[in-house]
Amino acid sequence: METLAEILHVGMLDLMQCGAAGAAPAARQAPADTPSGPAERSRRQQVRGAALLLIFTALVIFFQYFPLHRVALVWQPSWYETGEISLLAYVGSREDLRTAQPVLDLAEQAFSTLGLTQAEAAARYGKLSRYCFPRDIFPEVVREEHTLELWSAHFDSSYGQMWVYYSQAGYDETDTRRTGSFRIPSLWYLERTPDGAWEVISIKEHP
Repeated sequence: METLAEILHVGMLDLMQCGAAGAAPAARQAPADTPSGPAERSRRQQVRGAALLLIFTALVIFFQYFPLHRVALVWQPSWYETGEISLLAYVGSREDLRTAQPVLDLAEQAFSTLGLTQAEAAARYGKLSRYCFPRDIFPEVVREEHTLELWSAHFDSSYGQMWVYYSQAGYDETDTRRTGSFRIPSLWYLERTPDGAWEVISIKEHP
Protein backbone atom coordinates (compact mmCIF):
# COMPACT_ATOMS: atom_id res chain seq x y z
CA MET A 1 0.00 0.00 0.00
CA GLU A 2 2.79 2.49 0.92
CA THR A 3 4.70 1.65 -2.28
CA LEU A 4 1.60 2.22 -4.39
CA ALA A 5 1.01 5.55 -2.68
CA GLU A 6 4.57 6.69 -3.49
CA ILE A 7 4.22 5.65 -7.16
CA LEU A 8 0.93 7.49 -7.58
CA HIS A 9 2.10 10.49 -5.51
CA VAL A 10 -0.92 10.34 -3.21
CA GLY A 11 -1.21 10.12 0.51
CA MET A 12 -1.97 6.91 2.38
CA LEU A 13 -5.23 8.33 3.71
CA ASP A 14 -6.39 9.26 0.19
CA LEU A 15 -5.50 5.82 -1.11
CA MET A 16 -7.37 4.08 1.67
CA GLN A 17 -10.39 6.30 1.17
CA CYS A 18 -10.38 5.66 -2.56
CA GLY A 19 -10.02 1.93 -2.00
CA ALA A 20 -12.92 1.94 0.40
CA ALA A 21 -15.09 3.75 -2.14
CA GLY A 22 -14.05 1.32 -4.85
CA ALA A 23 -12.72 4.05 -7.06
CA ALA A 24 -9.24 4.37 -8.56
CA PRO A 25 -7.11 6.93 -6.77
CA ALA A 26 -6.45 10.09 -8.77
CA ALA A 27 -2.88 11.40 -9.06
CA ARG A 28 -2.30 14.60 -7.15
CA GLN A 29 -1.67 17.50 -9.60
CA ALA A 30 0.95 20.20 -9.21
CA PRO A 31 -0.46 23.45 -7.94
CA ALA A 32 -1.19 26.04 -10.56
CA ASP A 33 0.97 29.14 -10.80
CA THR A 34 -0.21 31.54 -8.18
CA PRO A 35 0.12 35.32 -8.13
CA SER A 36 3.06 34.90 -5.78
CA GLY A 37 5.10 33.11 -8.50
CA PRO A 38 5.92 36.13 -10.72
CA ALA A 39 6.42 38.25 -7.63
CA GLU A 40 8.91 35.74 -6.27
CA ARG A 41 10.83 35.69 -9.56
CA SER A 42 10.89 39.48 -9.61
CA ARG A 43 12.19 39.56 -6.06
CA ARG A 44 14.95 37.10 -6.94
CA GLN A 45 15.95 39.19 -9.95
CA GLN A 46 16.12 42.29 -7.75
CA VAL A 47 18.26 40.46 -5.20
CA ARG A 48 20.55 39.19 -7.97
CA GLY A 49 20.85 42.69 -9.47
CA ALA A 50 21.62 44.21 -6.06
CA ALA A 51 24.30 41.58 -5.47
CA LEU A 52 25.94 42.31 -8.83
CA LEU A 53 25.86 46.03 -8.13
CA LEU A 54 27.42 45.44 -4.72
CA ILE A 55 30.19 43.34 -6.24
CA PHE A 56 30.85 45.96 -8.94
CA THR A 57 30.97 48.75 -6.35
CA ALA A 58 33.35 46.74 -4.18
CA LEU A 59 35.66 46.17 -7.17
CA VAL A 60 35.62 49.87 -8.06
CA ILE A 61 36.50 50.83 -4.49
CA PHE A 62 39.19 48.14 -4.34
CA PHE A 63 40.93 49.32 -7.51
CA GLN A 64 40.56 52.94 -6.41
CA TYR A 65 42.49 52.32 -3.21
CA PHE A 66 44.61 49.41 -4.46
CA PRO A 67 45.45 50.29 -8.10
CA LEU A 68 47.67 47.30 -8.76
CA HIS A 69 47.76 48.01 -12.50
CA ARG A 70 50.05 50.98 -11.80
CA VAL A 71 52.68 48.65 -10.42
CA ALA A 72 53.04 47.14 -13.89
CA LEU A 73 53.52 50.58 -15.43
CA VAL A 74 56.65 51.33 -13.41
CA TRP A 75 58.04 47.85 -12.93
CA GLN A 76 61.68 48.58 -13.73
CA PRO A 77 63.80 46.46 -11.37
CA SER A 78 66.95 48.05 -12.76
CA TRP A 79 65.73 51.52 -11.82
CA TYR A 80 63.10 51.49 -9.05
CA GLU A 81 63.53 49.32 -6.00
CA THR A 82 60.86 46.83 -4.98
CA GLY A 83 60.03 48.83 -1.87
CA GLU A 84 59.50 51.95 -3.95
CA ILE A 85 57.23 50.16 -6.40
CA SER A 86 55.23 48.60 -3.57
CA LEU A 87 54.16 52.11 -2.52
CA LEU A 88 51.91 52.09 -5.59
CA ALA A 89 49.87 49.12 -4.36
CA TYR A 90 47.93 51.38 -1.96
CA VAL A 91 47.06 55.03 -2.63
CA GLY A 92 47.46 55.95 1.03
CA SER A 93 45.16 56.93 3.84
CA ARG A 94 42.86 59.92 3.68
CA GLU A 95 45.19 61.73 6.06
CA ASP A 96 48.16 61.00 3.79
CA LEU A 97 46.26 62.28 0.76
CA ARG A 98 45.32 65.47 2.62
CA THR A 99 48.96 65.95 3.67
CA ALA A 100 50.06 65.61 0.04
CA GLN A 101 47.64 68.21 -1.30
CA PRO A 102 49.67 71.37 -0.44
CA VAL A 103 52.72 69.77 -2.06
CA LEU A 104 50.68 68.98 -5.13
CA ASP A 105 49.37 72.56 -5.22
CA LEU A 106 52.92 73.93 -5.13
CA ALA A 107 53.90 71.53 -7.92
CA GLU A 108 50.99 72.83 -10.02
CA GLN A 109 52.41 76.34 -9.63
CA ALA A 110 55.88 75.14 -10.62
CA PHE A 111 54.54 73.45 -13.75
CA SER A 112 52.59 76.57 -14.73
CA THR A 113 55.24 79.22 -14.04
CA LEU A 114 56.98 80.85 -16.98
CA GLY A 115 59.46 83.70 -17.15
CA LEU A 116 61.71 82.87 -14.19
CA THR A 117 65.41 82.18 -14.49
CA GLN A 118 66.70 78.82 -13.36
CA ALA A 119 68.05 80.35 -10.13
CA GLU A 120 64.77 82.14 -9.42
CA ALA A 121 62.79 78.97 -10.02
CA ALA A 122 65.07 76.99 -7.70
CA ALA A 123 64.71 79.62 -4.98
CA ARG A 124 60.91 79.58 -5.25
CA TYR A 125 60.18 75.91 -5.80
CA GLY A 126 63.24 73.97 -4.67
CA LYS A 127 63.42 70.51 -6.25
CA LEU A 128 60.10 71.14 -7.98
CA SER A 129 61.79 73.80 -10.12
CA ARG A 130 62.72 71.04 -12.57
CA TYR A 131 59.15 71.31 -13.84
CA CYS A 132 59.50 74.99 -14.73
CA PHE A 133 60.58 76.29 -18.13
CA PRO A 134 63.24 78.86 -17.11
CA ARG A 135 63.68 81.65 -19.61
CA ASP A 136 67.46 81.28 -19.60
CA ILE A 137 67.14 77.64 -20.69
CA PHE A 138 63.93 77.68 -22.72
CA PRO A 139 63.69 81.25 -24.03
CA GLU A 140 61.45 80.10 -26.88
CA VAL A 141 58.73 78.69 -24.59
CA VAL A 142 55.86 81.14 -24.08
CA ARG A 143 53.10 78.68 -23.23
CA GLU A 144 52.89 75.37 -21.43
CA GLU A 145 50.32 72.62 -20.92
CA HIS A 146 50.46 69.85 -18.35
CA THR A 147 48.54 67.25 -16.45
CA LEU A 148 49.53 66.16 -12.96
CA GLU A 149 47.96 63.27 -11.06
CA LEU A 150 48.68 62.04 -7.54
CA TRP A 151 49.07 58.27 -7.55
CA SER A 152 49.92 57.58 -3.92
CA ALA A 153 51.06 59.32 -0.75
CA HIS A 154 52.64 57.85 2.37
CA PHE A 155 53.85 59.89 5.34
CA ASP A 156 55.20 59.27 8.81
CA SER A 157 56.13 61.88 11.38
CA SER A 158 59.25 63.10 9.53
CA TYR A 159 59.44 61.67 6.02
CA GLY A 160 57.13 60.90 3.15
CA GLN A 161 56.90 59.58 -0.40
CA MET A 162 54.58 60.61 -3.19
CA TRP A 163 54.09 58.92 -6.53
CA VAL A 164 52.81 61.26 -9.23
CA TYR A 165 52.11 60.87 -12.94
CA TYR A 166 52.47 63.79 -15.33
CA SER A 167 52.75 65.02 -18.88
CA GLN A 168 54.01 68.47 -19.89
CA ALA A 169 54.74 70.37 -23.08
CA GLY A 170 56.16 73.81 -23.88
CA TYR A 171 55.16 75.82 -26.97
CA ASP A 172 56.71 78.77 -28.78
CA GLU A 173 55.02 81.86 -30.26
CA THR A 174 53.87 79.91 -33.30
CA ASP A 175 52.23 77.35 -30.99
CA THR A 176 54.77 74.74 -32.04
CA ARG A 177 55.73 72.28 -29.36
CA ARG A 178 59.40 72.75 -28.55
CA THR A 179 59.87 70.46 -25.57
CA GLY A 180 57.92 68.07 -23.41
CA SER A 181 57.67 64.95 -21.27
CA PHE A 182 54.76 62.57 -21.50
CA ARG A 183 53.20 59.95 -19.22
CA ILE A 184 55.98 60.07 -16.66
CA PRO A 185 55.70 58.26 -13.31
CA SER A 186 57.72 60.16 -10.73
CA LEU A 187 58.60 59.35 -7.12
CA TRP A 188 59.05 62.29 -4.76
CA TYR A 189 60.79 62.00 -1.40
CA LEU A 190 59.74 64.54 1.20
CA GLU A 191 60.93 65.78 4.56
CA ARG A 192 59.06 67.72 7.20
CA THR A 193 60.52 71.15 7.86
CA PRO A 194 60.80 72.67 11.36
CA ASP A 195 57.70 74.79 10.71
CA GLY A 196 55.65 71.65 9.92
CA ALA A 197 55.50 72.03 6.14
CA TRP A 198 56.52 69.26 3.76
CA GLU A 199 59.35 69.83 1.28
CA VAL A 200 60.39 67.71 -1.69
CA ILE A 201 64.04 66.79 -1.09
CA SER A 202 64.57 64.30 -3.92
CA ILE A 203 62.87 63.29 -7.17
CA LYS A 204 63.37 59.92 -8.83
CA GLU A 205 62.32 59.39 -12.43
CA HIS A 206 63.39 56.96 -15.09
CA PRO A 207 65.88 58.80 -17.37
